[in-house]
Amino acid sequence: MPLKERSRLEQKKTLILDATKELLIKHGKRVSMASIAKAMDLEPSSLYYYFKSIPEIIDTILDNEYHDFRLSNIRFKDIDVDPLSVLKDMMRMILEFYYDNLSILQIILSQVLPLSIDEDYKEDSVAINHFLKTYREANKSLEDAIKRAQKKGQLTKEYSSWLILNTIRGYIFGLYAAWREEKPQRESISSLVENFLSLYTR
Repeated sequence: MPLKERSRLEQKKTLILDATKELLIKHGKRVSMASIAKAMDLEPSSLYYYFKSIPEIIDTILDNEYHDFRLSNIRFKDIDVDPLSVLKDMMRMILEFYYDNLSILQIILSQVLPLSIDEDYKEDSVAINHFLKTYREANKSLEDAIKRAQKKGQLTKEYSSWLILNTIRGYIFGLYAAWREEKPQRESISSLVENFLSLYTR
């Protein structure tokens, strides 16, 4: 393909991706190839020249902009490391990830809410399935740190580890929702973690 034609193709793809991001954030799973074509003032058949499906478009958007995070650092699994510090570090990492990826998370969450669906659930999008896998792994790591902190007497045993985990997730999603309106300074994340966990510390 000549360079000029390839450049026009990439420009058109970029316009389609930008338009689709807005639609996904606004309408979630109701977005179709037809609605994208309508927003772009294209014939639906023309859109299929650039992308074959919604999952392909979502994967392209996320591949371009999604900054992955992992909680697989050996420090989080080392039983000799202070579990409350591990829990704080994991919460901080998750919040920093959400802080840095708000628009991308809006697209992901518009496709897979609620995230508490069964562990066998999968989407057609490879990138969203990757996020779901990471989310589930993070939950397991968080609950493990909670249990170990309870065992050491650093967190109250008045509530189950499962309940504490779910209040942590609720808190994180609450902050995510608030940050969509207005973001605080990124440096405030550590104090947000400390303040929340003080509810469960002795």
